[in-house]
Amino acid sequence: MAKEPLFFKDEGAMGDVFEVAKKIVEETRLSRDERSRVATITEERLKQLTGKFIEYDTINGQNNEYRIRIHQLRVKLLKGELTPEEAKTALDALAAEREELQKKYAGLIELLDGQMKNIDTEVETLKTREANLTRQRDQYHSALHMEVKWLAEGELKEISGLKESLKKKRESLVEEKGLIFNKKAELAESFSLVEDVIGKKTTRYVSADNARISELSFLARFDMKMNAFPVKIFSPQESKTYTVTDWKKHYHYDAGKVAAPPVKDAADKVIPVNAGSVYVIEHRDLAYFGKSHRKVVAEAFSYCNISDYADLGFDTRAVTLTTLMGVLRPIIQQAEAGNYYHVLGIASPTGWADDVIAWVKGDGMGNSYLSRNVAVCLIDSVIGEIYYNQNDTRIVSYIDYFRHEFDRERVDKIKKVIRADFDAVEYLEFEKMFEKTKEERFIIQLAFYELEREKVGRIKFVEGVGMVFMR
Repeated sequence: MAKEPLFFKDEGAMGDVFEVAKKIVEETRLSRDERSRVATITEERLKQLTGKFIEYDTINGQNNEYRIRIHQLRVKLLKGELTPEEAKTALDALAAEREELQKKYAGLIELLDGQMKNIDTEVETLKTREANLTRQRDQYHSALHMEVKWLAEGELKEISGLKESLKKKRESLVEEKGLIFNKKAELAESFSLVEDVIGKKTTRYVSADNARISELSFLARFDMKMNAFPVKIFSPQESKTYTVTDWKKHYHYDAGKVAAPPVKDAADKVIPVNAGSVYVIEHRDLAYFGKSHRKVVAEAFSYCNISDYADLGFDTRAVTLTTLMGVLRPIIQQAEAGNYYHVLGIASPTGWADDVIAWVKGDGMGNSYLSRNVAVCLIDSVIGEIYYNQNDTRIVSYIDYFRHEFDRERVDKIKKVIRADFDAVEYLEFEKMFEKTKEERFIIQLAFYELEREKVGRIKFVEGVGMVFMR
């Protein structure tokens, strides 16, 4: 039997399929050449980018040294070892170093942007080839020889694979750009760490032991609620609610060592450790075997400026938007990569900056937090306020798990004691009030802050004494 020809003529209504088949073969050859060029040049460009990033570690090292100097300057100022004038002079001396670091990071961002633009251009080239080949294949699909169909479909599959590879390379560049951009933003606001002290812009004083107590109390309440079975867990990705009667995956962690620059002599001090608690719902590919896939993650953790607590024994800084973005970025990236829903409750004993609260709640001007995979609520673990976007219906069912609940009667009782004692003295020491009442520290702390908001007095930190309530 004669072998069927690869190309054949059809003089009917479909026209000359032989010519179409030749075009497909030629288009496939051109596409292979184009794929080879794109893959080769992309790898070469990434190698060149890697070569230009050799000094990245050096820049990061210089940035860490700069941050330590800023931190030490802040510590000396708060301890009274420097006058405001001396601190201003020291800041002026660091201005050139900060500007140089910002320029270096901006240069790295520019390199990444250039490489991402190159990848976008190559992807568009592949899309054009893909569209041409698909159109020719589909137009005469029924009349083409099977080998020609396979040839076209095989090349289309190769194009799709290369596009996916380029997409992943671009995502890694975007992730790196985000990290560098955050470092640049931290540099921009670094002077405020000292300038706020000079200008006496202090929203709150929180001692290290009180911060640790707030951290433990927040996580203990969260764990208690998450184990009050049955627990209802909503998965917006699946539009379903899980009823949990036993947690298969739960763990605690301590992020203290990676949350701040290294500090000396912190081992023997009671300081917060940025602890967290995570509950996970997973499904396997098969009933008992196969890979596990995350469906929902519910996480609570406390965020503190550990370096200040270790070196000063207290902190006064509300968490900034730059800091929060640095915390959220890897969490969002992981949730998007795994396509699962991650709900976060983040507590801070020193509170949150005004722009952070506005961003999370939504300020009505388009400047608000929104992520398909991650929902966030912020908790002020001292005064008990909770902030979240009330238009985000996905998180509503989780709010009570994170809510910071106080015994109102105990707080009011301590406020009466403070008011009575305050009538006869110029100031009250937090530690002496604790010794007198034997009440939990966070209850006394909340009473102090509520009385300050009621303009009964004001809170101040006194070296060697700690928190005091004074006129």
